[in-house]
Formats: sequence, structure tokens, C-alpha cells
Amino acid sequence: MLEISRRELFGIVSSLAPAFWLTRSGYAQAQPALQLQPLGDKLTLLSGAGGNIAILQGADGLLLVDSGLPQTAEAVDNKARSVAPVPIATLINTHFHFDHIGANERLGRAGVRIIAHDNVLKRLSTPQKNAFMNMEAPALAPEGRPKTTFSDKGQLTHGGEKIAYKYLPPAHTDGDTTVHFTNANVYHAGDLFFNGFYPFIDYSAGGNIEGMVADADRMIEAVDRKTKIIPGHGPMATLDELRVYRDMLADVNEKVSKLVRIGKTLEETQAAEPTKAHDDTWGKGFLKPADFVRMLYAGKTAAKAA
Repeated sequence: MLEISRRELFGIVSSLAPAFWLTRSGYAQAQPALQLQPLGDKLTLLSGAGGNIAILQGADGLLLVDSGLPQTAEAVDNKARSVAPVPIATLINTHFHFDHIGANERLGRAGVRIIAHDNVLKRLSTPQKNAFMNMEAPALAPEGRPKTTFSDKGQLTHGGEKIAYKYLPPAHTDGDTTVHFTNANVYHAGDLFFNGFYPFIDYSAGGNIEGMVADADRMIEAVDRKTKIIPGHGPMATLDELRVYRDMLADVNEKVSKLVRIGKTLEETQAAEPTKAHDDTWGKGFLKPADFVRMLYAGKTAAKAA
């Protein structure tokens, strides 16, 4: 299995999952246009740096949820601090993927408190293999790893806002965390929710589509019709949009599972077009329909053989 640096990972396999890997030309030339979108008096969405980033203002500093891509670390740092003339004080990582922890090292060196689930620390502390991508990445430098971890849930107050962060069972990875700004009623779903396209599921890191469906149900119970939902990727969402996403996942899972259960090959499963009813809405993003089916098929057959 190929071993490369975390930065070089972004030069590979763009046709499969650009949320996770960027094209080599994109890494070398493009500096994404970072966009700020106010979500309330103290909350702002920062998009364009990989995974969506939430920024909460406080008198003693900013709190961030996720930190974007490695090549946008400086831009994220500067753009976030443009929201208010205070330093970044706290960072919560929703999971360990590179498009969500890219500025961790920079922020950690500056003394930012990094919070994440126990499994995020474990995965950032050791080399990680991704079977679907046939890739391996080394451990993250110690300064970028979370110093505060939790096993189930936690809460804190920042800038007068109550923040509840909670681990959900394995789905996208085995370390997925949601973050609820309870006063503002803004909910960061991390990569448990890709709004508008088929999600990448990291089976090598404990992820599975059954968990994605189950965690979508959990998130639906955690929010209400007034909640502003920040997906890991894609535009801001509503409860109704989260429900549509959940139903799409459940339908595709049922169809692919049936084909695997009766012994269909990958080619036969793809030819059956189990995603067809959803492709117009969800099939034009990071993972094309055939690749989404291939990912699910590989994960299911590997689990069946285990």
C-alpha cells in the first residue's frame, strides 16, 4: 500500500471523493475562495476550505468546529479571525479526516485547545489506511492532535452560548461527533450529513451505511424545524432536507444489501442501478452513482467475508 504525506494525499483520486482527496492540480494551483455566512449574532459558517467550519465569537476568543484542508490552514486562520478581533481559543473536530483537521497543527502550535472523540485521537496518532482509495497516511504531528478527548458527550459554554457535543455510533467513521449550539439552535452534523450528493463512507475507519442511516435518525431526533443544520459538505440544511437524505440512504442500502445477499457481482450490482431513483438529486457530486455503489459493495462484501 502506498504511503504518502498528508498533504500529498490531496493530489490523488479526485474522481472518487474530492471531499476527502483533492486533485494534484487543485492542490498546486487553486486556493479555494473562502466564504463567510452569518448564522446569528455570534455564529458564522466558513465554507470553501474543505469541510464546513462553524465559528463562534466570544470575548476571550473564537471557537471553531473543524479546521479545513492543510493547504488552506493559513487562510482559515486569517479568515476566522476576521470575524472578530480576538484569537482562536478552541477547536472541536467532528472526525479525523484530512479535510476537517487541516489547520490543527497550525492552531495547536498557537495554543488552541483541541477537543475530539477518543477515536479521533487514536487515528490521528497512528498511520491510517484506506482500502477503498488504496492509500496510507502517516500520523498527524503531536501539536495537531486533540489534548481534550471524550468517550460519549460533553458540554461547554463559550461567549454565552451553550455547546453540546456528542459522539454517535460508527457511521462515516468510528469517531463522528455532532455539535449543537443550543441557544442559537445551530447543529453541526459533520460528515454524517452530505447535503446534495452521495456521502463518502470510510469503511476502513469503522464506517458503514447502516450506521449512517441510524445516525441520521438520531440527528433527526436531536433537531427541530427551526434548527439550522450545518452539513459536513454542502449548503445549510433544514430538518426536512435531513429526512430526505436519511430516506435516500435507507433506500439505497436496502437495494444494495439485497443484491449482495443474493450473490450478485459488483458489475451486476452496478448494472442494476440501485441508486437510479436518487441520481438526479444526489449523483452529481463527489461520488458518482457507480462509485457510490462500488464503495457500498466493497464494504458489505468485506463485512460478509469477515
